[in-house]
Amino acid sequence: MKAQPLPVSGMSSIHVIPPTLRGCAIFSSLSPEEDREWLTRCHSRTLSAGESLVDFEDMSKDVFVVQSGEIRAVLRFTVGKEAILGTFKRGDILGEQAAIDDLARSASLMAVNDSTVTVIPYAVFHDILRQRPDVSLSLLQLLSRRIRAMNDRLSELSFLDTKHRLYNTLLRLSRVRNDGGRERIISPPLVHAELAEHIGSSRETVSREMSRLAREELVERTNRAIILKNPLELSRRISRALEG
Repeated sequence: MKAQPLPVSGMSSIHVIPPTLRGCAIFSSLSPEEDREWLTRCHSRTLSAGESLVDFEDMSKDVFVVQSGEIRAVLRFTVGKEAILGTFKRGDILGEQAAIDDLARSASLMAVNDSTVTVIPYAVFHDILRQRPDVSLSLLQLLSRRIRAMNDRLSELSFLDTKHRLYNTLLRLSRVRNDGGRERIISPPLVHAELAEHIGSSRETVSREMSRLAREELVERTNRAIILKNPLELSRRISRALEG
């Protein structure tokens, strides 16, 4: 499956990254030839920002590999109230749970920004698993990691209050800054409503705590990132909360 460069008037050609299954960790053992062969039985889907990929309790069984953009798994409780279960970027697989247990979708999937996914039909996904035990093992390892992460989130909800859940989420979503210092960043920055959905709280509560952290010079927000100025102090506060 070959992607053609898109000509842009007055500019050099922009090359579209061709879709691949091998870019996903569980399919990394496929040869380039196998990758191309399986892709002929799949198709692509392009989504606009905010567009739904699947809805909660949908009975579809397709599996998806993100090729570009960002897809979010959310659980909606009431209108305007939702919890973010996970965010998926290029190379991530999602939707596999319904393809494994044949039950309804356990969450809604929506595009955070303009995104493209490879759609692996249910029958094709099972053919791969039957023919490639190494892929099945990689899938089991992925599911195990997700269960561990879920256990961590459950512990967080059980043992930490709102502000310490916020600290933990800031640390979890951040990455080390490239300048070699101690700071960490979340880029692009999440709005307070999104952080609230991550920790099961309200936007107002998150806004108050983020303002307090800014006054203490522990957090700084710019147009491009949330900067954790002293992540070690946030970790200390979490540890003290767990000990107390």
